[in-house]
Amino acid sequence: MASKTSNEAMQALRQQQKAEESALLAVIGASGTVEQARQRRAAEVEALDAAVSEAEAGEDVALAVLGALMPADRAGRLAGVSPARMQQALRRTAAETVAGKLETLTGGGAVAVRRRGRPRGSGAPRRVRRDGERADVSSATDDERHDQQERGDGGEGDADDGERPAASDDGAA
Repeated sequence: MASKTSNEAMQALRQQQKAEESALLAVIGASGTVEQARQRRAAEVEALDAAVSEAEAGEDVALAVLGALMPADRAGRLAGVSPARMQQALRRTAAETVAGKLETLTGGGAVAVRRRGRPRGSGAPRRVRRDGERADVSSATDDERHDQQERGDGGEGDADDGERPAASDDGAA
């Protein structure tokens, strides 16, 4: 009887060993399949990233060209992009690329890029914010304004002596 029990135990152990070997081979095969899938995914993601980068570069050029033809904020609104995205496109795109596209679009004719604000050195008065209020500023140079600030007279010359302006003739004393 001992040999019958031993034979049955040996046969059960052999069956379990065959099952374990089959399971191990399945795991090894599945691991190889997973690794191949990961490699394919990495290659496809890399290709898609390259395609997205190329598309973004094209969009950057298109936005920069539009931004060169009109004010950037208006171009951004027309294109449906945020001002930050418009500025990013303007920074990323090389000036030579934009100039080349503009030349192609305009047939080589010069295009005047419109800018906001007054031209530099025009001497026209401008409005600036001081203490939360708007104030007109004369066309004084930066050196004159600096001297005025150092004197503390706000541009009124030598009014430091505490004198008050004379009363007007309209009866108010």
